[in-house]
Amino acid sequence: MEKPIAIVLGGTVPHVTLIKKLKDRGYHVVLVDYLDNPPAKEFADEHIQTSTLDQHRVLEIARENSASLVISTCIDQANSVCCYVAEKLNLPHPYSYKTSLDVTNKGLMKQIMADNAIPTSSYILTDSVENIDWSKVSYPAVVKPVDCNSSKGVHRVDTKEETIQRVSEALELSRTHRAIIEDYNQGEEIQVDCVSTKDGVKVVLTRQKKKIAGKGNQMVLNSIGSIFPAPLTDNLYQKAQEIAQKIASSFGLLNTPFFYQAIVTEKGIQVLEFAPRIGGGLSYYIIKELVGFDVVEAAIDSFIGKDITFCDHQLTKCYSTNLLYMIPGIFDHVEGLQELKDSGIAHDIFVMKNKGAEVDSDMRSSNRVAAFILEAQSYSKLNELERKAIESIELRDKNGKPLLNRSIYDFKTL
Repeated sequence: MEKPIAIVLGGTVPHVTLIKKLKDRGYHVVLVDYLDNPPAKEFADEHIQTSTLDQHRVLEIARENSASLVISTCIDQANSVCCYVAEKLNLPHPYSYKTSLDVTNKGLMKQIMADNAIPTSSYILTDSVENIDWSKVSYPAVVKPVDCNSSKGVHRVDTKEETIQRVSEALELSRTHRAIIEDYNQGEEIQVDCVSTKDGVKVVLTRQKKKIAGKGNQMVLNSIGSIFPAPLTDNLYQKAQEIAQKIASSFGLLNTPFFYQAIVTEKGIQVLEFAPRIGGGLSYYIIKELVGFDVVEAAIDSFIGKDITFCDHQLTKCYSTNLLYMIPGIFDHVEGLQELKDSGIAHDIFVMKNKGAEVDSDMRSSNRVAAFILEAQSYSKLNELERKAIESIELRDKNGKPLLNRSIYDFKTL
């Protein structure tokens, strides 16, 4: 009996786990990725080198292979292609193609949130610098393309001149040549990982982002890691749960993992954006390790139409992820990371770039070089461990030049 065919869109590192689990379920896995040698290639049965975002080509591939499943678990635009192909071929999928468009376009997403009273910041859309309605722009603000992955083109701006520059860049990055300008909310950024099940919407895990140190507006609005669980009051945690339910109801999410990012302000929680998928990077590992929920298995169940089950789990310790970025250069190796794990200081360690990888100064998620996880009994102890760990680590090029961007690390006591 021939194995069913699963088409996986995107050969990213997180999709290595997806491919392994699909093969464990008996699928023959065909990987689609435009790169010649993506990280997940060696784990797939076949690799077809083409763009995951070319929905017509992916449709052809699915038809040619009589695919039973087309799936991508942590790439926004690819998830949309999956839903498009699945609807064309009458294959199972977690939500409609229309919903996938609503959530991969930040302009559409913001409009639906506003229409459904989901608390979010004020914003405007523009397709050119000339068409910006300056009467609706207040500073500080955030500029971003409406439809890019990996935090590309997301910048804080404080002046009209900066806004013009960043909007021009965002329009170039946007596939639809549109940008969004939204109010910058002061406060702590959190991420709320959730799952929609037949028993309702559950909050799986909360995290507080550790933001970039300093005031330089040249930096993108990205984090250097997260703290688990987020230090929320009981009232704010309840509000986070209510928002999760409202998002699922507003976007028709019935059986899928999803997460949203928000700012905790003086006025409460303000949602930045959300995604009906699992997070990239270390997200799968963190959720499985800390709360015992296999979110990749849940994502597969969502795509094949099987009910997701989830059991609540409360954390008894504090944890943190710590992401290592470098100044521009060619990465060769990390020093001090393995020693952290061997000594028991680090719960686990990860190297995300291969030797010889060229990395620029843009702090998007795809430029993370390495990471480590710490655990402690309190937030203050966690902060102390983070400081000691960073002091003992260095990234270097082949000539021994130090590359770790130390200027971005500043550990606050919670």
